[in-house]
Parts: sequence; C-alpha cells; structure tokens
Amino acid sequence: MRLFATAALGLALLAGCQAPGVREYWTGVPLLEDNIKVSEDRFAQFTELAVSSPEEDALAALDLLFDRMKEDGVAYYIYAEWMEAAFYNPLSPCRNVTLFTHAVNRIAADGILNDDECRPFIQKRDWMQLNQKGHPALVPDVVLEGASTLVLVLDASCPSCREALTKLGEDKKWEDFRKVAVLCGYGPEPEIPGWEYIRPKAAEAVFDIHFTPVYFTVNSDGIVTESYKLAI
Repeated sequence: MRLFATAALGLALLAGCQAPGVREYWTGVPLLEDNIKVSEDRFAQFTELAVSSPEEDALAALDLLFDRMKEDGVAYYIYAEWMEAAFYNPLSPCRNVTLFTHAVNRIAADGILNDDECRPFIQKRDWMQLNQKGHPALVPDVVLEGASTLVLVLDASCPSCREALTKLGEDKKWEDFRKVAVLCGYGPEPEIPGWEYIRPKAAEAVFDIHFTPVYFTVNSDGIVTESYKLAI
C-alpha cells in the first residue's frame, strides 16, 4: 500500500463533501478520470458515506463497484489498494471490519488478481477479524481470564513501540489492569517494569506487525471490550 494513498484518503475524508445515496453512488460515473486525484477523492467520499450508511446498502454499493471494476483491470488493481487504505489501515477514520472483509472476499472470488496478489489481502482480512469487541480474546500462549487486561502488541525492534510501553504503563486509566506486552519480530525484551512480556511463537499469525504498536482490552471473562487502537 502506498503511503500517498493513505494520506490522500485521509485528507479527502475530512472534507465531508455532499454525496449521493450510497447504493447509487457508482451509477453513471467513470471509475478512472484522466486526473487520478479526482477518482481518488470520489472514492474517499464513498468510503465515508459507506461506513455511515446501513450495512446492507453499503455492501450492495461495494458489489456494484466490484462489478464495474471487473470490466477494467487497471481500475481493479487501483481500487483494491484504495480499499485496503480506507477500510483496513488503523490510521483511517473509515476502518471497518465488515466492509474490508466483504471487499477481500470479492477480490478472492473475482479472479482478477492472481494468488500471490490476493494473499496479502486475505492475510489482512484474517488479522482484522481477530480480537474484535465482544469476541473471545486471542493471544497465543496466554490465558486472558480472571482479570481486566490491557494487551499491547509491539515490534520488539521498534523504538516508538517501546515508548508505548511507558506511555500506557504510566496512564492512570490502566493502573488496575493486568498488563501484557506481546513481542513480535526481533529485538531484546524491554526492561520497562509493570508488564508481563511474552513472545508467542505464532504471534505474526495473529497480529499485523506492520501496524504496531496497537492495544486492546479484555475483561475478566476473556472477552474483548475495546478492539485495536494505535498506541502512538
């Protein structure tokens, strides 16, 4: 995913321009303008509308968009990347599990992208579906029951991730929580007190190391009460 796409989407989403109804959004408009920025802004406006619309309408609009994308291979690749930036990236205000899952399922089913091109989308879909609010918490090799728990996932080699340990550890909001730090990647175990440090063998099958540090909270029954949030 190119960084410029994420930045452009974020700026456009803040604009809050007037938009048509979500179901008919992609009716009668070109997918790719000569000026690609126009198309990117149109898609950003759509994502903002989609996440604020009834789920059934948003999914129908996505299907219409995919049906049109299948007629233009270039558009398919571009829009697939934009969907990742809008619906998956934790920095996006339109991050949405349902819409990203639906988009990836269409990408896998449509057959426009080959297996190697589909694989990263599928992996992100699978990561995103884990540790959602109201679902049983999943951290390999750890039992998250018996106490309210703050789980911080970090790249052990990343300095800003280590800063998150101090930031969250000193926040009075979490003083009564058990604190578990899940170390991904390579790097020594931090020496910041107040945390239980674990390095599960299967950590990167559950967590996207490229979007760390993130944290989530779990209640005493092992159920997620707050899903992934960036800790920076």
